[in-house]
Formats: sequence, structure tokens, C-alpha cells
Amino acid sequence: MYCTVLTASKSGGIGNGLTYDAGDLQLQPGMLVRVPLRNKLVEAIVTDVRNDAPATEYDLKKVHGVFHPTPLLSPEQIATVRWMADYYLTTLRQAIGVWLPAPPWIKLLPKKTNAYRLSGKDISIIRGKKQQTLLETLTGKDWLSEDELLRESGSSKATLRGLVTKGFIEEESREASSHAANFSASLKQLPALTPLQEKVEESIRHDPRPSLLFGITGSGKTEIYAQLIVDALKKGKQAIVLVPEILLTEHSIHRYQALLDRSSIAVIHSRLTPAARRNLWQRVHRGEISLVLGSRSALFAPMRYLGLVIIDEEHEWTYKNEQTPRYHAREVAEELCNQFGAKLVFGTATPSLEAWTRAREGRYHLERLPQRYREQALPDVKIVDLAQVNFGSMYPFSPPLLDAIEDRLRRHEQSVLFLNRRGIATSLLCLQCRRRIVSPESQLPFTVHQSRDGRPYLLDHTSGLTADVPNLCPHCQSTKLLAVGAGTQKVEDILRRKFPQARILRADADTLAHPEQMRELLHMMRERKADILLGTQSVVKGLDLPEVTLAAVILADVGLSLPHFRAGERIFQLLTQLTGRSGRAKQGEVIIQTFRPDAPEIVAASKHETEKYLDQELKLRTYTGYPPAQEMVRLIVRDDMGGVQAKKLTMQLQQAIDAQTLRITAKCAPTFFGGGKVWQVLLRGEHPRELLRDRAVGDAVIDVDPIETV
Repeated sequence: MYCTVLTASKSGGIGNGLTYDAGDLQLQPGMLVRVPLRNKLVEAIVTDVRNDAPATEYDLKKVHGVFHPTPLLSPEQIATVRWMADYYLTTLRQAIGVWLPAPPWIKLLPKKTNAYRLSGKDISIIRGKKQQTLLETLTGKDWLSEDELLRESGSSKATLRGLVTKGFIEEESREASSHAANFSASLKQLPALTPLQEKVEESIRHDPRPSLLFGITGSGKTEIYAQLIVDALKKGKQAIVLVPEILLTEHSIHRYQALLDRSSIAVIHSRLTPAARRNLWQRVHRGEISLVLGSRSALFAPMRYLGLVIIDEEHEWTYKNEQTPRYHAREVAEELCNQFGAKLVFGTATPSLEAWTRAREGRYHLERLPQRYREQALPDVKIVDLAQVNFGSMYPFSPPLLDAIEDRLRRHEQSVLFLNRRGIATSLLCLQCRRRIVSPESQLPFTVHQSRDGRPYLLDHTSGLTADVPNLCPHCQSTKLLAVGAGTQKVEDILRRKFPQARILRADADTLAHPEQMRELLHMMRERKADILLGTQSVVKGLDLPEVTLAAVILADVGLSLPHFRAGERIFQLLTQLTGRSGRAKQGEVIIQTFRPDAPEIVAASKHETEKYLDQELKLRTYTGYPPAQEMVRLIVRDDMGGVQAKKLTMQLQQAIDAQTLRITAKCAPTFFGGGKVWQVLLRGEHPRELLRDRAVGDAVIDVDPIETV
């Protein structure tokens, strides 16, 4: 028998593994073994096992032994690792890195632990309350591990040790259990569904395809998630629920704690300490966890009985990893569920164009929730044309928005104010015809830059085209050209001056460095200890705050001004999600401030016309040749001579495209944030991955299906 293994070594040339002679060892993919490498023995993960001898010109070294018979990763997970390496054009070692905590991996193996049970000695003579509690925890049970016993009883090791010494409890050293648990035993209460929700949940459960649950904001998608989790657990399966970002785990956890015991839920995200991540990894691997909740990294929890994966707010671009391996959770989850035979569910009020296209084509099963839970009315939406506003010293607040905030303060209701800070780069907007100045090369907005001598100029970050700032609008010849932008700190200062009595919370990257801070913020809002929540995208995504009756976007144009082919889709999603924050329990209002009240994204969001917008945007993508109509791969070059290298690489790729008459375009340009040292090569067309599969690209980073292209 022969095997391919991955060692922890990062030496070049062995990123896809080394082949060894396994001899008579009974190996499985995912096992941890000991192999010789450069005159020493190292640990390695088995990725492939076969009987046929590989064709080599040298003698194969032998595997020295197996650390433990239980694989660290299941065959299904190893198969997904191999798929990731192939699809994202990366090495197996890079792909497996997201599945395992940092080496040494031997620390992940089951350890010896002490287990306890009652000895049979009369326990009625025990009078100490702490000792009685611990003994009652063991009553009627067989062996419990030390961790389980102390966790369930709330006792200390000293109390336990005392009862062992007195002979009331037996102690035995054994390996930590690693078998299928009764996952449904942790269920506390079942979700209450409406007749429509019951029908939708049943349809999702019985359709083998990935399901897209398209429900308007506040329609009760979470209740359907809960019932699907219950169904999976009752079948002896485990479940994973992904949320777009770490901060939202704090908003979601209380919903699932009502469903399951907290001890059977693991919250996993990238900010865990190495020790905490390793501990959670071991608990999930042993089968102690029924439900994993977290951001995209939670998808790689080592569940061996996976039956359900739910990706909430599936449209969010945070599901794309921006470090190698540059995976998207949607694509990896689809492959992982395919390997396990598990159910995959995407939930959103604003489907991504990728998911929407697949649903329209029948690749995904589509279910709709067109009404809010318990028939609560959607909020009224008002669009304020900022070009007609006399701001005075209150920019960017219009009088209607200030009046609406004051009205909520008077009525002791709450407001959520959103400012899209992603628009760091401003665009040039004509106040006369309401059009942005766009590049003729890519048909995307120019961004305004400043040269070293202070002269402003325009740059298209997709094609690299530059242009002088015009004196007149090229569309209507107006001189009314304006660069738009704003920031949360400035907005907070204005609010405090205008409403000194208001209790204001700010939620952005500066104030929310840890999930605990988000929990405190949400607690203050729910307890009505705050009047206004001002923030960036974290205030838009999935928050359920019953006393919020006003939601406002302070400057919608910042999002529309991004030089990105997804800019319109993103701002539409944000605006639509924002409408969902208002009027959850009583009639609500939404105010959208904009210099472009006729923009398709703003009009569609104000009228709650999601499907109409998606279909229109898909036609535009098809016409312009952007994803999902065409595939895209991005090559990132970082170097002082990045421009020279990127242009050389583009020329080489174009020559290969021409020689093979491929339907692919290749363009290069500097990235916006790279300071001229980071360049990108964009490949668009039919199967651009295949062009790169066996082609050297130097030090360029390959990004398949990129989200960011600026």
C-alpha cells in the first residue's frame, strides 16, 4: 500500500504532498502518521491511499507509524480539501490549512482523561451542598468525563477529589470518547412555525438540491433554520450555521440558545486564541457539539456527522476569503455537502446574482417568504434628493431626516443611521444630470486621485486608463461637478450638537474591535438604554431591534460611487437590508438620502422590488461580460516593479489566449490601495482557470471568482 501525505513543513516543492510506502499499515485519508523527512521523523496528514505503486526513479521511504487510528479529518473533508486545491489553483497544504489548527497536529489527538461514576456507597450521609450537587449529577449515569462532570455540576476539582478519596466516587483513566452522540438530546424547545413556514420548511427538507430561501427582511427565516436544525439533530446529524461576520455571532447566539443547551453549541471565528480554537476543534471532533455557529471559518469545523449547512445572508461578500486559499464559503459548502450528502440552505432577503442565477436555472431549489412574520407591514420609504437641500452647517443631514430623528426622540423610539464608509475614494458626480463620470474602457466610475504636485486626475482601476478632471460634464455640459463622501465620526459630532439629550451609540471598525462589544451594544439597544445607533455595515445586517422605527442611509451615493462592477448590487443589498431594521414590531419609516434619487438601485430598494432589480442587473452583467455571466480570475502582483511584471504577465497570457483562440480577455491595472506597488491582471471569459492550471505565473497570487477588483 502507498500513500500521499502532507507534512507541516512549508518547504517549496512539496506543497502537494510526498509519496511513501505504507507497507502493511491500514491507513485512511485524514490519519496522522509519522514519516521520515530530511533525516528526522515528522508528523503528516494522509491525503490519499492506493494499492498501485507509483512510477518513480527512486526508492520510496516507509511510513514509520500511525499516531492514532481515528482520522483527524473525515474522508469527506479530505475530498473537499482536494477539491479546494483544484478549483482555487492552490496547493493541498494551503487548502488544508483552514481545516486544522496550527501544528503540531499531535495536540489534536484524543487524550487520556479521568472518568467517574458512583461507587455504590451510601451517599445519604453526605451533608455538604456542593458534594450533594456533584453526587446528584452522577446519579443514574454511567461514566462521565471530568470535564463533563465539572461542567454539569458546577463543582470544583477539589470537591471531586474529596469524594474520590472518601470512596463515594470511582475514578478510571480512559481516552476521551469519540463517537456519535445523541445530538437531539440537547434540544430544549421546538420553534413555532406559521402554516406558510411549515410548507416552506418541508419543501426545503425534501429537495436534494441546495435551497435558496428568499425571504424579505423580517419574514421569519430564522424560525425555518431552527426547524431544519431540529430535523437534522433528530436524524443523528450535526449542523453548521454561518453568519457574515464575527460580530453577528453575538446577535445570533441567543436565538439558538433557546433551541439547544449552550454546552452543545460551539461559536467559531477567526479571532479565537490558538488554545481556544484547538479546544473547540477537539470538542467538535469528539462529537460533543450539535451545532456550530460562526463566520466563514466555522465551515471547517471537524464534524463527522454533518447533515445540514445554513449560510445566512448568503449575499454578503465577507463569505469570500481574501487570503490564500481564496475560497468562497458558498462554493466550498456546496462541495462539502455533496461529499456528506448533507442539506445546504442559503438564506437572504437580497440574493447574490450568483445564487439567483443558479436558482433561475434550476441548479438551486428556490423557496420564497414574501411577507413579514405575523404579517407586520413593511416600512414606508422616503427618498430625499440632496441636490435640493440647503444644508447650512448640518451636512450631510437633511431637514426631513433631522425632523424624523427628533420625532423618534420625542416618542421614545429608536433610530438606526447607516453610513457606507467603504467609499473612501470619491467619485465625480454631476448635480445637473445626476450621472457619474465613467471610464469609456470599463464603463465603471472613475475615481478622483491627486498627483504628487497636487493636480487632480481620474483613474479607472479596472483598465488602468487615466484622464484629466473635466471642467464640464461630458453628458450635459454642466459645470456642477461634485466629489461626494462622509465619515461616521463627523456625523456623530453633528448629532451630539443637534440632539445633546440623545443617547448615541456608534458601531464601526473603531468602536467594535471584539464580539463582546457588539453584545453590549445590542443589549443596550434592546434594554432601551440608547436612542440612536449610528454605524457602518454592522448595523444593517440581520439586527432584530423591536423599538427601532426609523432607519436611514445618510449618503447612498458613497456606495454607488465605488469603481466596481458589483457597486450597484452591493448598495441595493445594503439599502434593502436597511429597510428590514425598521418597523419590526410597529409601523416603521426608512429615509434614503441621495444625490441620485433616480438610480435604479435606490428606486428598486424604496419600492421593495428585489426580483425586478436582480433580473435587470443580470441583463446588464450579461451585456457587459461580468460575473456571473462570465467567469473571472484575478492575478495579484506585489512588488516595487509590480507594473512591469503585471504588464509582462498580461502580454504572455494574451499570447496564449490568441494562440489557442480562447474567448478570454486579459487586462492589467494598479489596485486602488496598492500605492502603485500592487497590480492586478483580470481574466474574463470562458473557463479562465484552465488557462492557468499548468502555467507558471511567478509570484502572482491567483484569486478565482474574485469579489474585490479594485
